[in-house]
Amino acid sequence: MLMSNENDRSNIPGYVSIKEAAKILGISANRVYAYVEEGRLPSAKAAHVIMIPLAAVEEFKPQLSGRPRTSVPVWRVSPEDNTVLATSMLVRIRPHQRAKLMTRLEDMRREKQHLFPGTLARYMIEKQHQPEYIEILLIWRNTAMPDETTYNCWLNEFQQTLSDVLDWRTAQFDTGKVIMHT
Repeated sequence: MLMSNENDRSNIPGYVSIKEAAKILGISANRVYAYVEEGRLPSAKAAHVIMIPLAAVEEFKPQLSGRPRTSVPVWRVSPEDNTVLATSMLVRIRPHQRAKLMTRLEDMRREKQHLFPGTLARYMIEKQHQPEYIEILLIWRNTAMPDETTYNCWLNEFQQTLSDVLDWRTAQFDTGKVIMHT
């Protein structure tokens, strides 16, 4: 596999390097190389650097991961010794900070921050009927739930990261036991 040299900056108008394409698409450079090798992204060589037309990167739609479900899962009830717990946070987005919030969340995802180890799922939900709010759901098995000190430390760090874009003072927090799930 060819690797780009110098600082991965394009000097060819309308073209970007593999590394720049990866940043734009929010994926790894190796994945971009694979798309080029598969012929899904057009490319050209400039010296020893693979360049991709910027328009192709902007129009590119990666395939969705996973495969569609062929059957609908049934409702389940967890056994008492392996219950599922949920933490819910409803937080107001600070005025005029939505774009900055979305950028911050993308950075958090890309840098693999605030993963809350042990969670089964983590959701950030834009509220359709309350667009000034975001809902955050953390789903845990009771056997993987961290102790209270660790949990509070993680939550405080998470809140600090987003404190300039979310109003934590007015946030509504709730926790509960999941009674049925799929």
